[in-house]
Amino acid sequence: MAKVLTDKECAEIVQRAVHEDFIDDSDAYRHFLESLGELITNHFGGDVSCVSDPFGEKDPKNPEGSEGKWCVLFHWNDSVPDDGGVFKDYDTDVPVEEWKADTEASEE
Repeated sequence: MAKVLTDKECAEIVQRAVHEDFIDDSDAYRHFLESLGELITNHFGGDVSCVSDPFGEKDPKNPEGSEGKWCVLFHWNDSVPDDGGVFKDYDTDVPVEEWKADTEASEE
């Protein structure tokens, strides 16, 4: 017998994993973020460059660690729409044109 989850329930699990510390091991959490980044790029373009070490303020849910913000770094590729697609509304201090040009320049 299968456990049946709706699309919204699947999204809820991902959201809870990020917000409720389901994954308490930093290596496992990094792998989770890499997989999440790959899921995004598989459907919306781009390439996952890396997952940053946590930085910034300590997470009050984890007073023992120095966990701050984790970031997934994405590079532009030909699969990203010219307007930036799903990425255009994030990290808005870097315009889509600059993101694209920087990636193209690094490939030369």
